[in-house]
Amino acid sequence: MRGLTARAASICAATAVAGAVTAANRAGWLDLSHLAATPRAVAEGKLWLLLTSGVIADRPWLPSLLGFAIVGFAALSVAPVRVVVAAALTGHVLATLLVYGFLGAADAVDHGAFAQLLDRPDVGLSAIIAAWIGVVSYAFWRRYPSRRAHGLNALGCVGCALIGFAFRPDVTALDSEHLVAFALGAAIAAWWSPPRAPAAPPEDDLDRELQELLRAS
Repeated sequence: MRGLTARAASICAATAVAGAVTAANRAGWLDLSHLAATPRAVAEGKLWLLLTSGVIADRPWLPSLLGFAIVGFAALSVAPVRVVVAAALTGHVLATLLVYGFLGAADAVDHGAFAQLLDRPDVGLSAIIAAWIGVVSYAFWRRYPSRRAHGLNALGCVGCALIGFAFRPDVTALDSEHLVAFALGAAIAAWWSPPRAPAAPPEDDLDRELQELLRAS
């Protein structure tokens, strides 16, 4: 119970910080240009924007904050804190860098291919949420190895993607960072997960059941 309370308190604190920054921006007290990353700004060396862009909720802000809190609590319930924190940082920062790198390479080959995205503000919690969904998905994939469970797991991930698309249908190439963040979150969960205990041989299971029957008789 204490661990459950600690997890809830930590994700509520993180959500409160993001909510406060979002409220300050919506009230006009904090300009978005001081927080938002863009491919051009990052290419110019403003790397701190990769971090500040992840402390403000994008529109629609309320579903974004709720999704952040719910998925964050789910991730903390199935994975250690270090995995959840690493997935959040990697999913937001590294996924963004990888997508920006791809856009830069594509622009070098076909100049102007993504010119309309070079100065587009890139903010929000969605990449972190995607990475945490990857953590949760891997945890359940490992915990429930049946084919039916894996199918339901995959459907759940698709459902999460459709929910995100319903709230933000105007996707661009920048939104491919969510797929990268999901994969990175699952990879970090797999890398830091303890080794699975070897399954007991069928004979051991049979002997155990026989002993239990004998004791019961």
